[in-house]
Amino acid sequence: MSDALFQHARAFGGQPLGNGRYATFLTAAGTGYSAWSDLALTRWNADPTEDGDGFFLYVRDLDSGEFWSLGQPAPKTPDAFSHRFGVGLVELSRRDLGIETQLEVCVPRGRDLELRRATLRNLSDRSRRLELTSYAEVVLNAPSADAAHPAFSKIFIQTEWAAETRALLARRRPRAPGERPCWLVHALAGASPDAWLQYETDRVRFIGRSHTLAEPSALIAPGPLSGTVGNVLDPIVSLRQNVELAAGGEARLTFLLGAAADRETALALAADYAGAADIDAAFEAAANAGPLSPPTPSPIPHSVEAAAHSSLRGTNPSLPNEPPLIPEEPLQFWNGHGGFSADGREYVIRLHPDADGRLRLPPQPWTNVIANPQFGFLASETGAGYTWSQNSRENRLTPWYNDPVLDPHGEAFYARDEDSGAFWSLLPGPIPQPVAYEVRHGFGYSRYRHASQNLEHDIVLFAPREDPVKLALIRLRNRGNRPRQLSLFAYARLVLGVLPTDYADQLIIDRDPTSGALLAESYNREFSGRVAFAAASQTGAPTHVTGDRASFLGRYGNPARPAALARDKILDGRVGAALDPCFTLQTTLRLEPGATVEQVFLLGEADDRAQARRLLERYRAVGVATAALAEVRTFWRDWLGAVHIQTPAPAVDLMVNGWLAYQTLVCRLWGRSAFYQSGGAFGYRDQLQDAAALLYHDPQLIRRQLLLNANHQFQEGDVLHWWHPPSDCGIRTRFSDDLLWLPWLAAFYARATGDWGLFDKPARFLKARLLEPGEDEAFLCPEDSGETASLYEHCCRALDRSLTQGAHGLPLMGTGDWNDGMNRVGREGRGESVWMGFFLYAILGDFIPVCGQHGDFNRARRYAAFRSHLASALNEHGWDGEWYRRAWYDNGAVLGSAASDECRIDALAQAWAVISKAAPWKRAESALDAVERQLISEREGLIRLLAPPFEHTPHDPGYIKGYVAGVRENGGQYTHAALWVVRAMAELGRRDQAARLLEMLSPISRARAPEQVAVYRVEPFVVAADIYGVAPYIGRGGWTWYTGSAGWMLRVALESILGLELREGRGLRLRPSIPDAWPGFKLRYRLPDGQAVYNIEVRNPERNAKRVAAVTIDEGEGIIEYGAACIPLFQDGASHRVLVTLSNGP
Repeated sequence: MSDALFQHARAFGGQPLGNGRYATFLTAAGTGYSAWSDLALTRWNADPTEDGDGFFLYVRDLDSGEFWSLGQPAPKTPDAFSHRFGVGLVELSRRDLGIETQLEVCVPRGRDLELRRATLRNLSDRSRRLELTSYAEVVLNAPSADAAHPAFSKIFIQTEWAAETRALLARRRPRAPGERPCWLVHALAGASPDAWLQYETDRVRFIGRSHTLAEPSALIAPGPLSGTVGNVLDPIVSLRQNVELAAGGEARLTFLLGAAADRETALALAADYAGAADIDAAFEAAANAGPLSPPTPSPIPHSVEAAAHSSLRGTNPSLPNEPPLIPEEPLQFWNGHGGFSADGREYVIRLHPDADGRLRLPPQPWTNVIANPQFGFLASETGAGYTWSQNSRENRLTPWYNDPVLDPHGEAFYARDEDSGAFWSLLPGPIPQPVAYEVRHGFGYSRYRHASQNLEHDIVLFAPREDPVKLALIRLRNRGNRPRQLSLFAYARLVLGVLPTDYADQLIIDRDPTSGALLAESYNREFSGRVAFAAASQTGAPTHVTGDRASFLGRYGNPARPAALARDKILDGRVGAALDPCFTLQTTLRLEPGATVEQVFLLGEADDRAQARRLLERYRAVGVATAALAEVRTFWRDWLGAVHIQTPAPAVDLMVNGWLAYQTLVCRLWGRSAFYQSGGAFGYRDQLQDAAALLYHDPQLIRRQLLLNANHQFQEGDVLHWWHPPSDCGIRTRFSDDLLWLPWLAAFYARATGDWGLFDKPARFLKARLLEPGEDEAFLCPEDSGETASLYEHCCRALDRSLTQGAHGLPLMGTGDWNDGMNRVGREGRGESVWMGFFLYAILGDFIPVCGQHGDFNRARRYAAFRSHLASALNEHGWDGEWYRRAWYDNGAVLGSAASDECRIDALAQAWAVISKAAPWKRAESALDAVERQLISEREGLIRLLAPPFEHTPHDPGYIKGYVAGVRENGGQYTHAALWVVRAMAELGRRDQAARLLEMLSPISRARAPEQVAVYRVEPFVVAADIYGVAPYIGRGGWTWYTGSAGWMLRVALESILGLELREGRGLRLRPSIPDAWPGFKLRYRLPDGQAVYNIEVRNPERNAKRVAAVTIDEGEGIIEYGAACIPLFQDGASHRVLVTLSNGP
């Protein structure tokens, strides 16, 4: 049995059970987890306060509808509750409403399973109809891997209902050869074959949005479990059995959970306990292993929990028929949940209560990412999210939960009426009122407004332009005719690391004697000495605090049931060591009738205590916070205003006019984190592409990114695939494309800005051990080699290292090219990438002139010769007859061919055949025709990456095959590549189709109506990295915000469709590729000096927009060159008007 079990037993007062291979751990509250060797079977977070995860059993009275659980998670006060622990057996017992429920748990000797026997006794004098429902979240992974990225871990799980044995199965699709297979089985042992057994494996269907495990939809909504199995994306196992008990009657049901290496063995485990005698024998042996402890009353403070919980559901309701806070303005693209404000700068979400008082939330959290270069946070429509400083993964101040069903609150704000005792959350969560809320996600802030408790609430969350602090600017107005005595609370669970468990036992919370703020010094090695802080604005009244999360939430409490709000007049002031660390503040205020009060809560992190005090002194003033918010809004209005378009495609305009550039800068370059992925690291290829998209907003961003990336290149020319600041630790790999994005962007930047001098800037090289033979990657912390060279030399080393070729004369693929999931196509050093051939061909074409400028003619000739060789090899060996192949495996098998069993065509190779201009015109046409036939479905709104997906092929392309067929890179839409397809369409002159597909890819187009929102589910105002292409999830959005697709959508719209190109920083070239149906468009471009503005109008009077026919600039005639309008740029601070007319002439 693992040491972890005993550690958890000591920390949580629970009992481990096991037999050397299979183990389970239970606490007195019925929480815990199950494990098979080193794999977690079920999910459990070692949270000493909430302790809300486990393998649960719910009991529901079918006549009254009341339900409870054996301990956690349903907060119902029992008539009695006790537990008994033994060496081989755990027993929980409770009595509710005349029903006694006893649960016995054992792990049979020599068997990889556990049995949970529930005995129901009717102590009443009438017959009872009851329902028993199990619930456990499926992991089948190392606990650390699951905790690091739950959403990613979950998507590899598939579930199945085995009708022959009436058992649920779950298995993890392997990502690599040699992974230990694991099949989980869940069955009702000994059940009659005639009994009606219900089942569920989809967590969102069981819990439901706006619900929790305390009140899951499956226990509240009428009807049976849905019976959903398959690729459920968020897997659970749940079985349900109904029983009828006569007065004084008794029934027993035994739930089995087990694990095996294959399906047959898993089913055999269930079959072995089909009879009551086998079950009784197992429990008898467990009881004989050692005596049970005497019955011990439960430690759960149910009465406190119930009191806290009741504030959410009716004892402290909002006033009936309370007038709305503000009239509802018309919104652009209203879809039943939200829409854009009139100016497009805010996405407005409207939350309304259902009949039961629960808010109708979007299908998944609709979040905002708010950041400056060193600090930031997420905010969902309910106000949930997390905060980071310096590094959004390695130095989280509060927890990142990555749970789109529950969207838990690691931070929260509350109000309490000190006269009535009523309390609620200031934001739509975690204790919402049954009233309408308006949420406005804007650039750099999120605003939440509602009216309840006879108060108007207006809360803005934001971070200043540069300082590492999150501000909550709160305004409350008393609508009533009596004074109000209120307490406001701010709560934040502290992490100061990656996971809450990393440093919780080391953190010391103290109160600064100067400012009265709460402080916590980091013990995180990379951020040692930094100081987290929290404070409230100074209102004259004292601020009460606690640094003890257990004190504030209460044992088994949570942010929706904070015990202190129901129990304590003031917070207990606990600070120091050995706490479950949090920052919780309480301020008191008096609010006269009709009066308004403003309050600021701060949460941040500083270099040291002195900086913390300076920040506290500054931002605790409401006036300063208000001014900081105005500065933020002004900055984003001006910065995003560098480019503005107006076309007949408003679903594209809204994205281009702010949201794409905001997503790229804030999320990709600054925050490097979002709801579905919290990386924190710089990706070598990723941020180079992101920076390229911001050329028209701030070319200096590209300059800085180029030098930053150059400083993360090894002497040998390869690069860190990703690295974490500030340590620069990251992974060295055999990826073939990473290093090439440096010369790709450097050439693009110099050509666009004329800043050729950047190539002479110095940058260091790193040194670290080389990868061993057969080693695909290594996490390491490189050192400065002491060698520096110009950016030009860095680019050349990347190119020189990439001039490889295999048997077909094409570049070696290594352990992946652009598609990380194809990491085993060429890992033995022989596999070749056709896409890499096109990519390298394009880069060499761009970089050869750079070599000439540097007098490096030998390199220029070598590059030109290799480029010529590539063109021949691509068209001789890469061509498959109707489209271009994707790659060759190490064993010589072709990938992406009509002869392939799976992945017969890949969009990447076809798009880049056109973009690189390596494909002859007829072949380019044929390649895109094939993409249209096989990969584009305008009916489904998808451009798939490849088809058919990997599933049964004997070849091993890599971990891409581990994805469910049709999900993410494995045959879903990967929006990054889809946009390259649109770019290729425009390059080839397919103007109508390119514009139509771009509009189709806009997230706005996927969520125009409620029924579309129900399918797409995710935010309609930012781009999703992927969209699922397999039933029943066709059209469902994947991971949003943290995707390079945003930058590429911006470039494709501006460059490929509208035809914008910046040349040498001295002029614009405009060669539109717009549909014939467009009458024209308008484009405003502001120079980086922030003053000179070019207002460009393009007219298409003949509705056949093939070429530029005329140009006027400030009433003077302009120049047309190679079919493009040439517009000189002057940094004169003036406003210029440009008119471009298109024609169908020769």
